[in-house]
Amino acid sequence: MTPDELARRVDDGELVRQVSLAGANLAGRTYRAADFDHVDFSGADLRQANLGRSNFIHCTLAGANLAAAHLGRVNFVECDLADASLVGAKMERSKFIKCDLARARLSETLLLHVAMAECDLSGTIFTGVRFERSSLVKCTTAEIDISQTEWYRAVFLNADLRAARMEGARFSRSTLIGANFAGRALPGLAVAACALSDADFTGCDLAGADLAQCMLFGTRLAGAVLQDANLARAVLQNAIMQQADLTNADLTQAILIGADATEAIFSNATLFQCCATGLIAAGADFRGADLRNADFSHATLDRANLDGVTLDRTNFHAVSEQDAVFPSRQGALAADPDRTMADAWPQHANA
Repeated sequence: MTPDELARRVDDGELVRQVSLAGANLAGRTYRAADFDHVDFSGADLRQANLGRSNFIHCTLAGANLAAAHLGRVNFVECDLADASLVGAKMERSKFIKCDLARARLSETLLLHVAMAECDLSGTIFTGVRFERSSLVKCTTAEIDISQTEWYRAVFLNADLRAARMEGARFSRSTLIGANFAGRALPGLAVAACALSDADFTGCDLAGADLAQCMLFGTRLAGAVLQDANLARAVLQNAIMQQADLTNADLTQAILIGADATEAIFSNATLFQCCATGLIAAGADFRGADLRNADFSHATLDRANLDGVTLDRTNFHAVSEQDAVFPSRQGALAADPDRTMADAWPQHANA
């Protein structure tokens, strides 16, 4: 089929089905609102082609060149785009469903309202891409390259990023629930105001990371290095933080309700107005920490070291502090007998 014949069929609204255009030169051509089914475009030259509002169903575009192509509102369903080039392609509200994009190149592209679901993104290169209100869901992400990318109000669910290239990647107001970063060195990671609940940062180096206002509900941070990290107003409820190093970290107004920080290091950290009710911090090191206006009600502080902490209206109501090092309580709130009685009321009521 010649490029002109293809154009005629597309202009006539015909379904283009089960034809081969492998290796064809279609650069700069216009095939808008086309319907392609089981068409072979492998190795085709589609640079700067206008394919807006087209549908590609079960098509092969392996190794095709779609650089700078117009792909706005295009749907790719169960297509093979392995090793294809989409560098600089213009994509808005496009969809990739169950596609093979392994090793495809999408560098320097704006992905605006683009959805990728159940795609193979193994080794896919997104260097310099801006993901704006786009979503990557249930995708295979082994060795994906997202270096120098920007993510704004984007969704990237359950991604395995342990071997991803991430240098210079920045996330803002995005959702990375269930992401796996375990064991990575990610100093200075920028993920402010992102949802990272159930993410795995076990053993990660997050020194100086910006996690301000992050949702870290149930996130695994055991053994992580968070020295000088910004966790102001972060929600760390039920987070797993055993033996994490938060030296000099900023946890101003952070929520640590029910978190497990056994043997964690909070030395010289700022926990001003922090809500740490029910915090498990047995054996934790708080030396020199700022605990002003913090609430540790019902926390477990057994064997914890609170030498040199700064207290001002700090609440230690009903804490467990067996063998804790606690030289001075000056500035802490006095015990509240009425609250102690109120805490015990359910037990009396059920007796």
